[in-house]
Amino acid sequence: MLIVTLIASGVHARASALLASAFLLLFFPGCKPTAPLPPVEATAPEPTASPSPDDAVPAPGAPPPPATEPAPVLSALSGGQTKTLLMHYMPWYETPAVRGQWGAHWTGHSKEHDPEVMKENGLPDIWSKFHPLIGLYDSTDPDVLECQLLQMKLAGVNGVIVDWYGTYPAADYPAIHEATKAMFDAGGRFDMKFAACYEDRSLELLVNWGKISSEEVPAQLAENLKWAAAEWFGAPQYFQFEGRPLLLNFGPIYVKDKEAWAEAVGACDPQPAFFALHHLWQDAGADGGFSWVHTEPFDGEPGEAIIVQRLADTHNYRSTDPLKSMPSVYPGFEDVYETSLHDLGRREGRTMRETLRAAMEGPWPIVQLVTWNDYGEGTVIEPTHEDGYAALEAIQDARRNELGAAFTFTAEDLRLPARLLALRKSGKTEKQELDRISGLLRAGQCEEAEELLNGFESGSANSR
Repeated sequence: MLIVTLIASGVHARASALLASAFLLLFFPGCKPTAPLPPVEATAPEPTASPSPDDAVPAPGAPPPPATEPAPVLSALSGGQTKTLLMHYMPWYETPAVRGQWGAHWTGHSKEHDPEVMKENGLPDIWSKFHPLIGLYDSTDPDVLECQLLQMKLAGVNGVIVDWYGTYPAADYPAIHEATKAMFDAGGRFDMKFAACYEDRSLELLVNWGKISSEEVPAQLAENLKWAAAEWFGAPQYFQFEGRPLLLNFGPIYVKDKEAWAEAVGACDPQPAFFALHHLWQDAGADGGFSWVHTEPFDGEPGEAIIVQRLADTHNYRSTDPLKSMPSVYPGFEDVYETSLHDLGRREGRTMRETLRAAMEGPWPIVQLVTWNDYGEGTVIEPTHEDGYAALEAIQDARRNELGAAFTFTAEDLRLPARLLALRKSGKTEKQELDRISGLLRAGQCEEAEELLNGFESGSANSR
């Protein structure tokens, strides 16, 4: 497997910079402002903890040769079962209105962008080629989380996998932890599942900053996982896979000791179904592996059938057992890094639809959608000024193809949560009325919700 390995500015990469060349339906029932976090004193230079991408993970082996002729992809699950679609979510965005500052994932880690400045196209200057349609947001804003989860829900998504850096009080770990907890709570309110994806590279940064010694790494790893087990694993909204809470690790990138993982996972009560990156999971002694973004299936533009088969081959690379592999779906990869990784364009929406087809036609019960909002890497499924609702509409189409007439939500329905958010931010409508609309959307009653939205937007609705 070929992995692009790049060193740019000496800042450690977020693990999701990896570009690999080899990586039950829970629909609808019935149908804080804070002060900025103080800086943490460090004994070594301490950048923002959610690293910017400058190096990737070396990977062993080589992928199987791509198919030259289209071969049949394994059929979808039988017996009326449906895929579980889980959205990978980044909880690291901060705004002055909510937490007193612009976070590094809007400004860039060297503050090379200023969101207060509008570019010639009328959009803010941020560290991304994409701009959210709802505007720049804070990951702890409950109104934003409501909007995002409802958008996912109306697209046919079952829940979120949240990128999590653990509990250690250094750099922006507390901010990410706070936002992850906010999403966990929001998932419970909106009938959406939650799972954590732990970044073990966070431990490497703690060692580099002199916060912990290398000898303390196994204990810190175990402490983080035990916290997640105690606080999250037993909750109704935590996603259970084969009767066990699902825990992902984006790696292992730093902790390569299989025994350390065995002890940390084994100390959790309940013990999770542990998944790591699909080319590394066996080295960590995990239960299975998940794919990430792969570019080589698209090389040469061989046509959809061959691309889909190449993607299936990639997802099956380490194991053909569908319970040990979690395929990925993505709209593209268009990063803004100083040393750019190999781009994969959206190809007028074909990238999203082809990765969706491969995952939906295959035998895997869980599919990870990569990602809702990694703006730095440009794997953005969230509605943006540049791409509109195209990625969410593609997910809707995949669900409709899977479920037929049982899936009734439309592209127009996807627009309703953002309209609700705009009303909340305007402050012109009573909260109880907006909560009523939210409840209708949560229950999938979109026509009733739209009627109320129309009335409040026109100023003609009466409180009831």
